[in-house]
Amino acid sequence: MNEGAKPHGQASAKTTVIVIAIVLVVAVGIRVMQKVSPADLNSKKADTAKELEQAKQVQDVETQKIGSFDETKIGKILPVRQPDDKDHVWGNLTAPVRVIVYDDFECPFCAEYYDTIDKAKKEFGDKIAIVFRHFPLTNIHPYALKAAEASECAAEQGKFWEMYNKLYADNKASQLYDSQVKADAKALQLDTAKFDQCFDTDKYREEILAEMAEAKTFNVNGSPTTFVNDEIVIGANPYEDMVASDGRKIEGLKTIITRLLQK
Repeated sequence: MNEGAKPHGQASAKTTVIVIAIVLVVAVGIRVMQKVSPADLNSKKADTAKELEQAKQVQDVETQKIGSFDETKIGKILPVRQPDDKDHVWGNLTAPVRVIVYDDFECPFCAEYYDTIDKAKKEFGDKIAIVFRHFPLTNIHPYALKAAEASECAAEQGKFWEMYNKLYADNKASQLYDSQVKADAKALQLDTAKFDQCFDTDKYREEILAEMAEAKTFNVNGSPTTFVNDEIVIGANPYEDMVASDGRKIEGLKTIITRLLQK
């Protein structure tokens, strides 16, 4: 054996080490490429976009609930139609403060706002007039339009506000459906045959949809939306003042009415 020659076993071991090293380098390279591949980047972008959209949805819900609005639209608001004999009015229209509410009987925030309006009735009495108008959000509240029709069918028999109370009670109990609405009509001692005929034939559907279309010209885009005299309040404003999660001070309906009464 030549002195400079390596034993066969040593040469094989060295070759094996080199091969393993090469394999490891290639594996690491592939891993790095996988981490920055276009597909992975697109996936991360999609995840980020999804998270942003979810955050926006949460913000939209909070905005609707606490009663804020897009200040960029203020200049586009047209004067709301003043109450007339087509409207459902609680109180006297000669009252110094008129509260015109565009509402949805199936909306959960509207059910909360029902309590706010009720507090205003009890505290301010004949100093205010409450005017109810329809704005059923049919894209997210499938029974809202039928509930609105039920209120109009009850109004035919002089019991709009009584049915109004029943429908919001049904909303809170998650019992808005035909048989319950007809049971409400019976409980209110309406002529049930007349009510059923009105309700089952969608008698007031076009009138309600027309009122909704008109509302959009006043920049009404959701429920509830309220006009307190000339001031617009978008969302389920609380009765008392509050501070939103972002630190904004929200003027409650009580404060708004009190301020307008002092003018």
